[in-house]
Amino acid sequence: MADDMSGQIRRWQQLKDQAVSGEFQMDEAIGAALRARCENFLIELTDMKQHAKDLDHLMGYGGLPSANSLRQKFEQKANGGGAHDTSDSAVNRLAQNIEVVRLMRDTYAAAIGQLQAADEAAGNQLNAHTEGMN
Repeated sequence: MADDMSGQIRRWQQLKDQAVSGEFQMDEAIGAALRARCENFLIELTDMKQHAKDLDHLMGYGGLPSANSLRQKFEQKANGGGAHDTSDSAVNRLAQNIEVVRLMRDTYAAAIGQLQAADEAAGNQLNAHTEGMN
């Protein structure tokens, strides 16, 4: 699964680079709609990640050793990972998905020419603030 996410991250980074260079373009209305959906999805994923973080202390499993062992495994699966793979947790998976969706959002913005405009505006604003500092 981690390899699949790494592949998605690489693929979306390539698409973003192509969009920034002008090789990948799309209709402005479609790109804006996709970008807006990514923004909403980021909010949802961030909420899910916070909920998963909140699962690091579960209660109500009783006092049996097997119940405590099960509780501990669920807590680790939510937020800590297991002994076999410390990155195998819901929090880490959600963080990876957030990274992919951010790349998607930026790719769509670049494909409709808005990422470069935003970068240029930020650069111009920075230059205006630092102009007399030399």
